[in-house]
Amino acid sequence: MSGRSDGPLHGLLVVDLTRLLPGGYCTQLLADLGADVLKVEPRRTGDEVRWAPPLASTGESGAHLVLNRGKRSMTLDLKTADGRALLLDLAARADVLVESFRPGVMERLGVGRDVLLDASPRLVYVAISAFGRGGPLEQVPGHDIDAQAYAGALSLGRGADGGPAVPYLQVADLAAGLQAALGALAALHARDAGRRPAGQAVDVAMTDAVASLLTLAAGAYAAGGGVPTVREPLTGALACYGTYRCGDGRYVAVGALEPKFFARLCALLERAELASLQYDPAGQGELRAALAAVFEQRSRDEWTSLLGGEDTCLAPVLDVAEALAHPDVRARGVVEDHRLADGTAFPRVGPVLRLSGTPARPGASAPGLGEHTDEVLDWLGRDPAQVADLRAREVV
Repeated sequence: MSGRSDGPLHGLLVVDLTRLLPGGYCTQLLADLGADVLKVEPRRTGDEVRWAPPLASTGESGAHLVLNRGKRSMTLDLKTADGRALLLDLAARADVLVESFRPGVMERLGVGRDVLLDASPRLVYVAISAFGRGGPLEQVPGHDIDAQAYAGALSLGRGADGGPAVPYLQVADLAAGLQAALGALAALHARDAGRRPAGQAVDVAMTDAVASLLTLAAGAYAAGGGVPTVREPLTGALACYGTYRCGDGRYVAVGALEPKFFARLCALLERAELASLQYDPAGQGELRAALAAVFEQRSRDEWTSLLGGEDTCLAPVLDVAEALAHPDVRARGVVEDHRLADGTAFPRVGPVLRLSGTPARPGASAPGLGEHTDEVLDWLGRDPAQVADLRAREVV
């Protein structure tokens, strides 16, 4: 098949049955590391992320271009007997299969995890769902916001109306994708190190993935600190750790938790006396107001120029365009300008794992729907007449 020959996961075949963000992000990580990721998609619609606006100049979804780079695509109707037979054939040759259906859907199709693991004992079967298997919520549908709500994360932020704020980042989706990739690699290591002679199933729930991120909040509660609120030390209680509006209407972030950093900040702001209030619970309102008044005196970029390199833990709050163009990420190759088919520059964030010997690299452009179907069928041993018959019967 394919996959980058210099990537650390070269030689692994990943069959990707997922849709939307959690599974797409999981297999994007694996593809960037050199795995051969084959998306198996419905014939007419494909992965719904393909059509998510906004669209690039080529008419392709920006989300699709980011999530499905370096992958291949074939179409397959799993509701047909021949479609299921082809999936079994693929699974027999694959190292990992990732799906994101509600628990039980694959079983109803006749290609559930037990069937696939029986047919391919070395397969690692990764299932991503909102609430995982075995609990009372197993069959309840849910998206990112639901997982964050059940995990307690949504209660930790407040919007302008005082109610729970919906984060812009899809924390549950992305955390589940990360956990799924980690689970796949852990199961592969167990298999290939001989600790387990066969593959296994990996169950990833979006809610669980968010719960694993609660570390400080959950630890504080378990230690008797009460139910965490939105005014904890790192979420607004301390004036030395927050954001401040500048004279031009933009913002800076101050993360001066250590006394040495906060004292340095106060000295450079010519308000050295404020340092004594850093951890004074009764003085936080006074301190926050004083800092706010000072930061209103200059623009964001002026403050960044004056304080950003002075051991103050001050950073400009960049928008996405500024962040993708920042000299730091450009110098380190984290962001590159990928060229679309029409030559348009498409800035994208590449792999963030920095391996010195087997580097991760972003793959080529995202595939068209079913672009590699004939190639895969030929690899599976189907001759042209058989391929034509499968197409005529709308199996592929």
